[in-house]
Amino acid sequence: MLRLLQIELQKLWLNRTSKVLIFISFVLPFTVLVLSSIKINFFGFFTLELGELGIFNFPIVWHITTFFASQFKFFFAIVVVSMIGNEFSNKTIKQNLIDGLSKKEFILSKFYTIVFFSLAATILIGLATLLIGLYY
Repeated sequence: MLRLLQIELQKLWLNRTSKVLIFISFVLPFTVLVLSSIKINFFGFFTLELGELGIFNFPIVWHITTFFASQFKFFFAIVVVSMIGNEFSNKTIKQNLIDGLSKKEFILSKFYTIVFFSLAATILIGLATLLIGLYY
């Protein structure tokens, strides 16, 4: 299982487009942390601080952060589609099958990679939400 995951991750890290899309999928949702600390000054009349409005208190913070993070999961879907497309365009599927990887292992490696990215995103968003909620 780990061998199949390592094979797929190595292919993704060597592709620059995949690196950028993975960065967008995993890092940009954390801009909600920045939003929680922004103070907006309206021409000196009043200051609006999003954290003080109560939208980052439990249980509302779970809805806010997951909604914000879901906006970037489209990029993760593009990574999954390009992961399959690159196999055929770069002819690495033939090389994998020649090197002894069965079709079942080939499909399982894609599945394990998707599960790995999903679990990593879930854990990271959960930790960020917990930190924001505990702070406010």
